[in-house]
Parts: sequence; C-alpha cells; structure tokens
Amino acid sequence: MKRPVSSSLKDAPASCKRVLQSSIEGEHIWIGPKDAIPLSEGDQKAYELAHTILCHLIIQAPLKHKSGHPGGPLSAFTPSYFVFKHRNPQVDQPYRMSPGHLSLLSYGLQWMFGRDKGDKRLASPQAIIDTFRTPDGLPGHIEAGIGDIPFGTGPLGKGVSNALGVAFGLKYLKKPGIVDVLLADGDGQEGQVMEAFRLASHLGTDNLVVHGDFNDIQLGDMPSETVWADFAKMAYATGWNVIEVENGNDPGQVVAALKKADEMMKMSNVKRQTSKTLDVRHSTGRPTFICYYTTMGYGIDFMEEAANTGGKNYHGAPLSEEEAEDALSKLQPLDEAVKEFEPFRTKEKKRFESGSPTLTDIPLEFDLNRPSNVQRPTSKTLDVRRSTYKRTITSEPGAARKDFGATHIKALMAVDDRIIVLHADLAGSGGFDKCAKDFPDRVINVGVAEANMLMMAAGMRQTGLLPVTYTFAAFNTNEARANARLIDINCGHTRCGIINDGTHAGLSVGEDGETHQEQNYFNIPYYYTQVWMPADSNQAAAMAEHAFELIAEGHQSVYVFSPRTGHEQLKSPDGAVIYGSDYVFDGKADLVRGSGDTLDQVTIITTGIGVHDAIQATQELQGLKQPIQARVLNVSCIRPIDSSAILQAALETGHLIVVEDHNSDGGLATLVADIIADFALPCTLRRLGLNHYFPSAPSSDLKFIAGLDSESIVNACEDEVRAEVCGGEDAFVSAIHELVTNAHLSRFRETVEPFIDKLVNEKGYLENLREYWKGRECPQDKLPSNKEMIHKLSQSQN
Repeated sequence: MKRPVSSSLKDAPASCKRVLQSSIEGEHIWIGPKDAIPLSEGDQKAYELAHTILCHLIIQAPLKHKSGHPGGPLSAFTPSYFVFKHRNPQVDQPYRMSPGHLSLLSYGLQWMFGRDKGDKRLASPQAIIDTFRTPDGLPGHIEAGIGDIPFGTGPLGKGVSNALGVAFGLKYLKKPGIVDVLLADGDGQEGQVMEAFRLASHLGTDNLVVHGDFNDIQLGDMPSETVWADFAKMAYATGWNVIEVENGNDPGQVVAALKKADEMMKMSNVKRQTSKTLDVRHSTGRPTFICYYTTMGYGIDFMEEAANTGGKNYHGAPLSEEEAEDALSKLQPLDEAVKEFEPFRTKEKKRFESGSPTLTDIPLEFDLNRPSNVQRPTSKTLDVRRSTYKRTITSEPGAARKDFGATHIKALMAVDDRIIVLHADLAGSGGFDKCAKDFPDRVINVGVAEANMLMMAAGMRQTGLLPVTYTFAAFNTNEARANARLIDINCGHTRCGIINDGTHAGLSVGEDGETHQEQNYFNIPYYYTQVWMPADSNQAAAMAEHAFELIAEGHQSVYVFSPRTGHEQLKSPDGAVIYGSDYVFDGKADLVRGSGDTLDQVTIITTGIGVHDAIQATQELQGLKQPIQARVLNVSCIRPIDSSAILQAALETGHLIVVEDHNSDGGLATLVADIIADFALPCTLRRLGLNHYFPSAPSSDLKFIAGLDSESIVNACEDEVRAEVCGGEDAFVSAIHELVTNAHLSRFRETVEPFIDKLVNEKGYLENLREYWKGRECPQDKLPSNKEMIHKLSQSQN
C-alpha cells in the first residue's frame, strides 16, 4: 500500500497525522555526463594545473614525513576546488571540512586561491611539503586560523553540526552568505551527523550546503560493505534537497551540480521573502546535500585502480618510495606547474583581497549598560523593551538550576538579543520555558541530540551570537564530551566559546537512580574551558553575567553545573545575603564562614549545595562540648581552581575536608590533593565524596547514605582535629622555602600568585603564620614510639 497523505486519514492517531504532515520532501536530482557544463579553456587549464599540484602534495608530503592521508584529498579535490572558485569570499562562509584528515587538500586550496594571509607555511606548495606534520609547521589535521580555515576538525562527524550553527546564526541575524561543508563517507557514519541533518531541514537552513565526497573507501574497509551506505537517500529522507553527481571528479558535472544548488537556494529565498512569518524556526527553505561519487586517489592511475578493484587501501598511509617515484614520473614537474598556475592564483588572490573576507573569528563586547548592536526585526507578538539591566537578588528560597535560566539569563536576553538558547528537549527543567515564553524564536529545542547541540552552538558563536546550551549534567558531560573537547581545542585558535548549563548533577537526581547520577561533571580538564557551580541563586546571577563576558571575548567556554534540589539563599551570620547586587564573580573561592586566620581549626572546602551543609556543620561544631571553629570555603570555580585560597587554608588551619556531591576521584578533592602535593603542604586531607553508584531514593536520603550531610561533616571535622599528629615549624618552613620553585613547576602557578603576594606584602602575616606553626610542633617525648606505630598499623590487618 502506498503511504497516504495526512488529510486522508480519519481514524489514525493524532501522532500519525502530525508526523505525516510534517514530512515535506525536498527535490532529488541526478547529474550525469549529459548534464555536465563544459569549462572554458582557461578554467580547464587552471583546474588541471591545480590538480597536478595537489598530486605532488599528497605524494611528497606524506612520504617525506612518513605520515598522512594521500587518497582522500584527491577524491574530494574537484568538488572542493569549484566551491572555492564558485563562492564570494566577501559574502559566503569559508569552506568547512568535517574530515580534518584531508588537511593537504585544505592547505593546497589555501595556497591556490591566495588565502595564505602571509603564512610562510602556505607560501608555496614546496613550503607545504616541507612543513607538513612538523612541530612548527602545518598540523596533520586542519586547524582554525591557517589561511581562512574557520574551524579545526579531526574527530569525525563534527563539521556538519558546526556548519549548521553558522547557517542558523546567519538566518537569525538576517545576514547573507552560503555555508559550505565537506563530508566524507566514513565521516558520515557518526550518529551526530544524522542529528544535524534532521534538525537542519526542520530549521529551514536553506543557506547550508553539505558536499559529500563518497569514494566508498575508509580506513578499514569499504563503507558499502560496512554499513547501509546510501547517504543520499538518508539525506532525502530527512527533508533535504539532494543532488547526486554520477562522477564527482568530472569538473563539468560538479559545476552543473553547484549551479543547480544555486537555483534551489534562489527559489527558496523567493519563498521565504513572500512568507509572512519572521520566525527563523519555521522557514520554508531546505538545506542542500550534494553527493559526489568519486574515486580514491583520482589522477594517479594505480591508486584509482586499487580503489576500483578493491586493491591496496591508500586512505591513511603514505605511498612507498617506489610508488611515489612511479607517480611523480607521470606528472608535470612541480616547479613548472606552479609557475604556470601563478597567473590564476594571482587572479584569485586579488579577488580574495578585493574586499573584507567573511569573518568567523569575531570579538564581541558585552556591556550590560547599553543595548546590543544587533539589529533584527522583533516578532509582533512580543513586547521586548530594551532597558538598563538590573540583577535580581532574592532572600527567599529558590533553586539555582531554574533561576539561572528563568530569571538571570532571561533578564540578560531582554537587553541583548544576541543571546540564543539551545536545549535538548528539557527547557522546563532548567527554567528556559520561561525564556521561551518571552523569546520564542530564541529558545530552540534541538531534540535529544546533545552532541549536535554543543557543536552547533560553537558555529553560532562564529557568526557573532552568544549561545547557551542546556541539558542534564549526565548528558552534556558524556554524550557531548567529544564536542566540548573539540570546541576547547578550537578556542585556542579562534573565538567559538559557549556556555553549557548542566543541571541535576550528582545525587540530587534522587529517585531517577544511578543512570542519571552524573558523578564526574567536574572532571573536564580542558585548557580553554572553565567549570563552575553556584552555591545559590544570587551567585548564579553573577555567574551568568561573567559567563557572557567570557564567551563574548570568545576564547573560553564555560560549564555551569547545579543540583536538582532547591535551597535557601546563602546569608551571613547577621542574616544579610552573601551574594548581593555588588558581588562580582571572578572565580576566587569565597570565605563564607570562619575568621580567615589561624583561629580556624579546620577548613571545609565545598561547592554548590554542599556549602549549605557545611554551614550547618559549623553551627553544630560550635555547639560541641569542646567547640571547633571551622572555616568554610565556597569553591564555585572548580576549574581553574583558586589555589591561593587552598594554600592559605592549609597553612592557617592544617586540616582540609573536601565535601562534594561528586566522585572523590577527579573532582574537587583531587584538585585539592594535587595542590597539596605540588606545594608539599604540611596538612591533612579528608575526602567526603562519592565512591560508587547509589539506589533510587530521595536526594536527602542519598546524601545521608553517602556521608555528605552535616552530621557526617561534623564527625569528619572532629576526627581530623583531634586524632592527627601535628607538623611543626620545620614542615612550614620547608613548604614556604620551596613555594616559588614549586609554583614554577605546578599547573596552579597562575592562581597561587595572590598567596605569594600576601606572604610578601602583608605586614606581619608571614611572622604570625610561622609562630602558629611553632605552636603546632609536637614535643619529642610525646611522639609515638615505633612500637605504638606498629600496633596502630597492625589494626588494619585485624
């Protein structure tokens, strides 16, 4: 039976009708030899010379450096070359490549089209050969900022998501430009690619063109013998316009396909301009997938033969000396080809430099006291008035997980329309349903597709937007982790930082059980990514402001985690809120209880909801028969951690207790232990954290079972203060004497500087601290004997 149309169904469930109604097919076109558009004599000559030069690159560079991917660059060359030639570099986006291992193709095209930007590594094909895969040369996989490469890739399946974010961003900003991205067949097997394809058609990103290089060869086998490999059908099934090119190494067929794609996009633009809706989420356009059937090693006879007959796989290994000699003997010498190609390159270089090329490395300002400079029509159903931002401060109970979005980000969205929220079907859990009510076209449900969500956000930042992603901590640290890592790597080269909001962290998920207990969310040891956790709603407000400042600069991303549970707002002993309207979040640890000097006997280091239990514990400790004065540090910035505060606490109190709703391995306690080890600090450390998964139960019960409640904290403090043998002046002097040397060797060297400054410049501080450690010296006659120590040690064997 043929599939019916939704309007003909009377008794079908509403789900059936809705799905059928939403399924609008795009066009599906085949381009063959009869459709090919002949090239002019000059264009044909330039193409052949460029192809010859690339053949030299893929033969010589991998051979010289004993590493590289020779086959793929040749199969993808023809489509990629004509995309470069076809697009306007002052309007259209720079070419993105999802298969980053085709780096020689990218570097070659940068030189051929005059986009080297003075980079000596791209000064000539010979320079590319000489510097390929060398420490100070060109990397093995593409990196942002080399020529006009906009985004670095290597891990497969990420490029389409990044391009989708760019395409959506341009749509939202009402900016022109086509977004082209190369996809390879092994690359397309990553599940994230389908996440992007399904969303792209729903969002109507008709400015997005994915160029599929399908040579049916991957590293270990043929895709057609590995998976269901008809990607054109998959793209068509997800609502894309599809153009299949019978021979993707035929220039005429490639040019015909690009022309047809232009016609499709032009028609889509006409439809969109006549549409009454301004909502970018419901555009009538369709993205385009061009599937080029190509040959691995195109242009080198024995490589082509192997690809066509199932012979040697030239995907990921250099040619042998004999193969290289054979291939080079059939090519025009490199220097001759370069000399002949130079007039064409000069022409392309002038075209590239004739105006301002499209920017993707975009610095932004984030000023809360003035409206953003984005000019974009606002939906008539909205009444969004620009006003001076005012932070919301409350003394009433709340939940940081909801207030971060529903109150604070929403308030920032009202004064800056560059802020866009992407969520993985969980808006209400993070308070973003409130944002969606006021800004429906700025809160996008990407579906249950966290990997695509993060990389899409990075693409949006490359258009000048300020993106926020939201899902549960269990998902944005696991399903999306590979993307967070790649974004972090790219932040070192270009501006693509994003905010990742992850709620329901740790045991706070309660009855949801162990599958949702994300216990490793702090363990994100990247170089351009900060990890935060607010202790209450008011601190979350200041975090939101600073997070947007960071991603506006662009070279850092931020993870903000919060528990599911609600809480009181933190207050000082006199009842005033701790994090008021004048509080500025700068990543430093906050002293929320204690005197902050050697009168404190123990320091409780904690974060998030643990701060509330620690404060309760300090009150209980004061009520003991022998009261204990405890310091509480709220370490709300876990990465990079404020090591100065840890050193000061260790040397002023001698006892550190870390309380965290997190795995004891890899979290806050691990960072504190690393600081103790790096600086040889004479102190004790007790870890109160998670060491296994827990059953379904109310979060308060789970906290008790895990030993994170106030009573457990009190018991730990008593044990540490009263049962440990103390160090003395010699231990203190040893630590201080080597502090600077150890700082130079430590990864915490930047954040330890304030404590060194305190030791040097605060009058009397070092002297008082040394006197304190003199008083901790244990008299020789009170030291335990060897017999006593052996007895104590043997207790563990009973």
